[in-house]
Amino acid sequence: MGTKREGLIVAVVGARFGDLAIEEKILRPARCRLVRGPGESAGSIIALCRGAAGVLAGAIGPRFTAEVISSLDSCRVIARYGVGVDNIDTGAAEKKGILVTNVPDYCVDEVSDHAMALILTFARKLHTGAAAAKTGDWSIGPLQPVHPLRGSVLGIAGIGRIGSALARKARAFGMRIAAFDPFAPEAAFRRIRAAKVSLDDLLEASDYVSLHAPLTPKTRGMIGRAQFERMKPEAVVINVARGGLIDEEALAAALTRKRIRGAGLDVLAEEPPAQGHPLLALPSCIVTPHKAWYSVSAQEKLRRGAAGEVLRVLRGREPKYRVV
Repeated sequence: MGTKREGLIVAVVGARFGDLAIEEKILRPARCRLVRGPGESAGSIIALCRGAAGVLAGAIGPRFTAEVISSLDSCRVIARYGVGVDNIDTGAAEKKGILVTNVPDYCVDEVSDHAMALILTFARKLHTGAAAAKTGDWSIGPLQPVHPLRGSVLGIAGIGRIGSALARKARAFGMRIAAFDPFAPEAAFRRIRAAKVSLDDLLEASDYVSLHAPLTPKTRGMIGRAQFERMKPEAVVINVARGGLIDEEALAAALTRKRIRGAGLDVLAEEPPAQGHPLLALPSCIVTPHKAWYSVSAQEKLRRGAAGEVLRVLRGREPKYRVV
């Protein structure tokens, strides 16, 4: 009498979801068995992924280093729950013959909405007004000056899906758009009616600077002390992309000495941040816990997209969004 064949193992590492009903349903046709864990260290990821044919990888916590990837002897695909793949050594994966995928078409509205919400918060000084109201201060004194959003300049660094969506929303508020993206074609600037400028010119001209670049060795720390020196004193920097794009020590210094007016961040270089992180204590800095991507529908689309990529690869098909 034959023994029942074990299903393929798929490791779910660092996912911030509850149950895995969506993933289990999608992967059921491939007879997959899911195992999960936080993946807080290389050793724990290696142990969790032992024997796995596929990996579903979260963004906060797990880092798929060359050491980790070298141990994935059965793995055919690492599917990122998200857009950026900066927590995966894609070069090591390619050498190992492991496909890496992402889900670049989810949360476009959510993240661009979040960036716009941060811009509006600083434009109308909502955080300052709310704090004053709680103390019984109903004067406009703490808010002065407030300038109209209409006619102000929004500088967007990176005009992919999310940066372009933000440009369209900001234009509806009467903002003028300047954009920097060395990889975007001329047509992309025309579609969003943005002035194509260098990064230095963008920083000097913008009232609000919003970052939408991927985190790569070249973009890490792209906004540092020299860049803050170029910005207007009333400028606000928004980052809903990757924390590593900004030199956080330089940002804290610029805010402390009021070199720029404020910062709205949904991402930090280290997440969650250590207790006593200087940016969390600054009233001119609004930090949200890497949740710009989230809505009920966006989360479902993300989970279906990532699990679908694993299913495609395990069935011998080409993934929809292959990174390497």
